[in-house]
Amino acid sequence: MTMVMLNGSVEPADRARVPALDRGLTHGLGLYETLKLLDGVPVFFHEHVARMNAGLATLRIDLPEDAPQLARQIVQLAQAAGVPNGACRVLVTAGPPDGRPTLLIQVEVREFPTHPLRLISYHALRSTADMKSKSFTTSHLAMQAAKAAGADDALFVDEQGRAHEATTANLFVRTADRLLTPPLDGSILPGVVRTRVMEVCAAAGDPVTERPIVADELGADDQVLLTSSVRGLVTAQSLDGRALKVDAQELERLRSLLGAAEQASAERFRRTYL
Repeated sequence: MTMVMLNGSVEPADRARVPALDRGLTHGLGLYETLKLLDGVPVFFHEHVARMNAGLATLRIDLPEDAPQLARQIVQLAQAAGVPNGACRVLVTAGPPDGRPTLLIQVEVREFPTHPLRLISYHALRSTADMKSKSFTTSHLAMQAAKAAGADDALFVDEQGRAHEATTANLFVRTADRLLTPPLDGSILPGVVRTRVMEVCAAAGDPVTERPIVADELGADDQVLLTSSVRGLVTAQSLDGRALKVDAQELERLRSLLGAAEQASAERFRRTYL
């Protein structure tokens, strides 16, 4: 039986109820964050809460719980659902008119492809890309196009041919002499793991350069990497049928740097909230 946390109560998912006039349902007003669960606690908790609060402030929606209460609810649900390692989705909607916002927390184990990803270009950009909006239509259409093409994911490409991000992941490219990522110009999500990868690479003497990336220029000498909170770092083997560089050693080096940061974050969470 799948359990969720709805407005502070652990309930079976098929019995949890929200008001029919919740503006998340009627108007699509709401945001979400997806956190990685590691040994029963969320990773990069404060960074995710800060990003959600910033987005909710833009929408003029209040986070229904403060950070300590939200932390306890996540841990409680992970224990009740028996999911110590996996994904935690925190979703806040505007609630009904003149009512309180709705807070829904879900936990689950997710499975991802184990092979390097096959990517396609998808010529569109997400609206409000700098927030984790629950309006997922553009990403859904891009993923459907990828599946129809026999691929695993899609890169959003603009009218100038610049690649911005994947459907649920930020983009990095390892060239011969540097690691690149598109700039934060409002067209991509300011990813929590994106920021952490940039920090750990800088500390390791391998700083990341923010600059536009042209999709058609990517080829066999370039390693394309995608980053997201639960999946971490993955590499791609092709883009629009063109072979990309797959460097397993570089991938594992970056994963090791990120993994150490994840462990440190989990320990900080335990010291703060448990």
